[in-house]
Amino acid sequence: MAVVPLPSEPPGHDIGVEALECALAELDADLAELSFLCTAGEARLTGLEAALPEACPYPPTRELLGRAVASARRRYRALGGRLRVLQGEARYAPRSRSLVERVAAERASLSDRLRVEQGLMAGLLAAPDWQSPSFLHSLAPAAGRQTGRIRAHWDDYKRDRHVDAEDYERRYVAEMIDGPAGPRALLTGCGMAAFTTILGWLLGEGKLPGPVLAGRGLYHESRLLLERMLPGRVGFVDESDTPAVLRAIGECRPSAVFLDSLSNTRWMPLPDLRAVIDALRGSDTYLVLDNTCLSVGCQPFALVCESVRLVVFESLLKYAQLGLDRAGAGVIVAQAGDAESVEDYREHLGTNIPDMSVHALPPPDRGVLERRLARLQRNALHVARGLDERALPGVSVVYPGRGGCLSLLSDEHEQRLERQHRVVCEAVAEAARRGVRLLAGSSFGFDTTRIYLTAARAEYGTPFVRIAAGTEHRLELDALTDVLATAIETSLSR
Repeated sequence: MAVVPLPSEPPGHDIGVEALECALAELDADLAELSFLCTAGEARLTGLEAALPEACPYPPTRELLGRAVASARRRYRALGGRLRVLQGEARYAPRSRSLVERVAAERASLSDRLRVEQGLMAGLLAAPDWQSPSFLHSLAPAAGRQTGRIRAHWDDYKRDRHVDAEDYERRYVAEMIDGPAGPRALLTGCGMAAFTTILGWLLGEGKLPGPVLAGRGLYHESRLLLERMLPGRVGFVDESDTPAVLRAIGECRPSAVFLDSLSNTRWMPLPDLRAVIDALRGSDTYLVLDNTCLSVGCQPFALVCESVRLVVFESLLKYAQLGLDRAGAGVIVAQAGDAESVEDYREHLGTNIPDMSVHALPPPDRGVLERRLARLQRNALHVARGLDERALPGVSVVYPGRGGCLSLLSDEHEQRLERQHRVVCEAVAEAARRGVRLLAGSSFGFDTTRIYLTAARAEYGTPFVRIAAGTEHRLELDALTDVLATAIETSLSR
């Protein structure tokens, strides 16, 4: 059974021709996403090329980097040209399944090349720069592209802060955050670095004098840190039971409430954020929200006013990287006054993002990310519905109605790790036999669907099999769903 009702296809629905057109339209959109990355990459390389005379004071270094940048720009232009050709075929060539398969195969190849180019570009952008840039010089600067922009005792040591992150942070708020003006973004080395920075700030500033409330579905590593750093002071509540959450807030008057906007646990509960925020208005309680599993699809700052103390964080290794999986990165968003104080703790805790990681991130673009999230959510729903309709014996399919992941739960009283691991291995083996793309691996938000035994080594949380939907086009989904269903049936019959 599923957590939410899964809608079925309309009776008598013939998906043949319609699915073919849908697949080509989706491939066209996928190629547009790659074109966005190509255009952005070429523009950043053009900017680097223009900065080389000042960034590289020594001619041999400037010539070496100039040749590398020119070569990278040519490759980006060639990739962009091929993407435009493929888009033309997806839009105008005679319709056939073989066309879909050919365009999809080349699209996957170009995506892989572009992912590598993104890493090479990040290296080129960082190459002339310094981790400890000079702010004055007698003969030649040692500040790379930031020559003339470095402020003494502020951004002259990149572990503390740097202008590459600041530029991205401003663009992130402008593109990704709804609600009244005022929030600031702070980049960190990963999502957990964002959480530890927030927790260090709350503790260091004495903002947790009383009890703390957290959702039972809180990410297992966050829960572990809370219980170790605040022994005996953390109460847990079922975030899917809104009356219970509101009652707990009223009774214990917590110093902080920690929630995931969509839990990364086996039941994936969705808290009623509007109700929680309303309950916290006018209080001194901080609401700390992990928004990784919904990303731009959840806009908590649009629900709050100045009387609610909200701090949001997200792992940018997931959805925001558009499947590139190139660099560890996280982001904290808070009102300006809080963000200024949090920034000090980011500096002292050493959780700032490296400059090369910033360069490897795609530029923030709301439309591009929303389109990708919509595809991932559509695919997760399709797979969940297909598995649910197979009525797999002894298995529950959990999909909360949002996000790009679903869970497979055994009806056994005890979850057997070896059986769940067997499901993962059998799924990949079955996919290989049928020539279907499928990966076993952690994380989510990729082009190719992944299957993974989540929380297998966690101190908190019950291990479960997670399926993280990819961006497969419509014609690939039924074969993928059948592979997964067959693997589950085969594994459970042993």
